Amino acid sequence: MDVDDYTQPLESVMRQERLAMYPVPLKLQDRQELFKLWCELNPRALRQIELTALAIDQRGIRVSAKYLIEKQRYEGSVKLVGVPFVDGNGVEHVYGINNTDTPLLARWLLKRHPKLNIKLRNSIYDKENNHHEA
Repeated sequence: MDVDDYTQPLESVMRQERLAMYPVPLKLQDRQELFKLWCELNPRALRQIELTALAIDQRGIRVSAKYLIEKQRYEGSVKLVGVPFVDGNGVEHVYGINNTDTPLLARWLLKRHPKLNIKLRNSIYDKENNHHEA
């Protein structure tokens, strides 16, 4: 935020203050936090993802988090809401769920449905969590 620019409209300053600051590229912890915020802003999309996962599981097929993200992106009936954030240089970005977040989505689904037939693969999120626990 440019605090030396006194010509900015009040709305612009208020908007910049509301945006969280994250370094780019995003760190793992930041991506996890943005995923959580994205989930809060997109409950209807998450419900569609969840119902699709349950329908796939019901058919006896393994669920793919990547497929769920792609299906929601291209065939979902809910408009996805991105999470705005600002990088360390003051450049505004919008976080939206993508294929990097498949481990986060898979773990979110398993937390809600522990018997869901979805394979968890080792991910960078596991390594980071294990590193902090040691």
